[in-house]
Amino acid sequence: MTSPSVAFVTGAADGIGLAVTEQLVRDGAAVGMVDLNADRLAVSAARLQAHGHRVVAIAGDVADETVMTDAVAATEAEFGPLDAVSSNVGIAPYGELLSLSVADWNTVMTPNLTGSFVVTTAAARAMIASGTPGSIVTMASGAAYTGRVGGGRYSTSKAALVMLTKILAMEVGAHGIRVNSVAPGLVDHGYREGIGPFVSPEYAARARQATPLAHTPTATDIADVVCYLLSSRSAFVSGEDVRVDGAAGVGRYDTPWNAAGQEN
Repeated sequence: MTSPSVAFVTGAADGIGLAVTEQLVRDGAAVGMVDLNADRLAVSAARLQAHGHRVVAIAGDVADETVMTDAVAATEAEFGPLDAVSSNVGIAPYGELLSLSVADWNTVMTPNLTGSFVVTTAAARAMIASGTPGSIVTMASGAAYTGRVGGGRYSTSKAALVMLTKILAMEVGAHGIRVNSVAPGLVDHGYREGIGPFVSPEYAARARQATPLAHTPTATDIADVVCYLLSSRSAFVSGEDVRVDGAAGVGRYDTPWNAAGQEN
């Protein structure tokens, strides 16, 4: 298997983004780590650097085109041409559609959809400019296929992201660039200081009960699939959305959305 040489990972301070970064560096890649939370990002990057891994921390908003273009350029200046991208940023607040303003709507659409568009297109342009074939993986969700009352913004953003991924794969394939998405089930990121629990214990229990494998995936479970798609083992896989949900998406997962619990 040929692993990536230089990767660009967003949402890299913790959760799935950090798990992807950890696997990539173990496989020998250098990684540009991007996250909006500069403090958490610095801690995660310093820990990896202390173990001899080649990473650079870049704090920034994924929906800011100038910032992301500069972040891609900074990663390439440090390590060389990109050949892998893992786009992971997303938020999932509760809110029934009739209660939302356009500003509320954009609070989710901007990071989840526009941010993914900005990151993937900035990276694809850099790959084309350097003549480097590569792989891009976006982070969709089982929510793209199973709507929830109160989860309209999130489900819509992820469904649109699946289509964005497919069309980008069509448009850049001639340059040797593959583009795929991964759709996890619920990944419980646990408790975060200043934020609280990602989901309520009750919601997490219902999600487990609705999953035929009887447990929900970990960030590492998702990272394993992302890194497979970034490697040469998936050399003819492009334009696909890979569901990683323990068969929850076959029709049994009808857990209601609520203010205390959301899907990844």
